[in-house]
Amino acid sequence: MLASLKFSRIVFIASVIAAIAYVASYTLWLSGGVTLSISTRAALQLAAERPGLWGIGFLLQAFAALLWALVPVAVGQHFRDRAPGLSQLAILVGSFGFAWRALADFARAGSMEYLGQLYATNDPTARAIAEQMAAWAQLWTFGGVWELMGNGLAFGGFAFLVGLLLVAARRRNLGWTIALIGGIAAISLIGTAIYYIAGIRTALNVISLPGLVALATAPLWLAWLAWMVDQPFNASFDYARGKQTAPPARDAAS
Repeated sequence: MLASLKFSRIVFIASVIAAIAYVASYTLWLSGGVTLSISTRAALQLAAERPGLWGIGFLLQAFAALLWALVPVAVGQHFRDRAPGLSQLAILVGSFGFAWRALADFARAGSMEYLGQLYATNDPTARAIAEQMAAWAQLWTFGGVWELMGNGLAFGGFAFLVGLLLVAARRRNLGWTIALIGGIAAISLIGTAIYYIAGIRTALNVISLPGLVALATAPLWLAWLAWMVDQPFNASFDYARGKQTAPPARDAAS
């Protein structure tokens, strides 16, 4: 059984495990009173009062991102014969984006736990240093901007390339739809990072909304992608001619 287990099936199972870890991290945070608009001081207070809350949550997200990094590899292998260049680009962008996100989460897990313990001291100077370091770390280094850029590649740019791969595989309606949604998500996430760098707050809720939707639905559409590439190519539909066509001979042989 193990000898006959396909890589794409392993990726599908990994995507399901990643989805569970991803949802579990938000469940942990919601149970601890974390909100999307939580301030730096409130985050440090939670870190001081509930050691492990941020650390475990970010570690779960890092674990999920590492497992999701397998999905672009499986997608690239699936479409390799139909679009070699695009498939390699999808592997590069997707895997790098998810690895980037995982590194950001690993760093945030350690930093928030350390700064939370520093904030828990009775020394006013130490508490002030913890607030300043947390504000800098969460926004500039491996926090907000760093994470948003990684998200833009993983949850936006990769989805855009998947759409183009589907177009190359003659699933044009589905492909262009996914490419449009992925492109909007990438612009939203990267644009939000640029907004933070520039210090712009006007219309930030509007520009960040598509990116938040992509992040919230990631467990579903990544699991769907992993399931899709685990299926063999069926006869493709020739949209230009409007009739059913047989799969390429090399696919039939494989």
